[in-house]
Amino acid sequence: MSKFILASSSPRRRDILNQIGIEFEVIESNADEEILDKRSPEEYVKILAERKAKSVFDSISEDDVVVIGADTVVVYNNDIIGKPQDKKDAFKTLRMLQGNKHTVYTAISVFYKQPDNDVIFETDFDKTDVYLSSLCDSEILSYIESGEPMDKAGAYAIQEKGAVFIDKIDGDFYTVVGLSPSFLYKIFNRIGVKVCF
Repeated sequence: MSKFILASSSPRRRDILNQIGIEFEVIESNADEEILDKRSPEEYVKILAERKAKSVFDSISEDDVVVIGADTVVVYNNDIIGKPQDKKDAFKTLRMLQGNKHTVYTAISVFYKQPDNDVIFETDFDKTDVYLSSLCDSEILSYIESGEPMDKAGAYAIQEKGAVFIDKIDGDFYTVVGLSPSFLYKIFNRIGVKVCF
């Protein structure tokens, strides 16, 4: 049975892997997450997910190891929106997104060192459209005071309190959370990673 490693400290991604019954350990990536030249959202998330997975993979000497990296961004009006820098930035982001549709891109990168020491990897992305309801300033401020928006791309968490502000989504819920189990499983199948349930 392969050893699985999550190249992320995200509690949301840990919860998802636990939910589907994969035993894994966490090794946080120290990859450079700065991209200086302008990229499409698809390229952007794929580059960062692959960098994260590869930086951890390169530090492993064992065989039969699977390293999973992921990256998520929110895109509105062709602009990539990251995590808010402070409460003021969170307010600006939520005020911009409220009442509108935005798109969440999540890329997953899997590096697999097979038992015979051969290395195979694949990086791919999925996207989901999210429709945020119209919010008044007091609702936004109250939500920000909960602290939830501060470490989330787009300044909200669809799987937590932020769920009350979501009118609908078009796509995979877990892509918005940050790691789609079905999409990950498809990548596993493409590169020959076996998972026991």
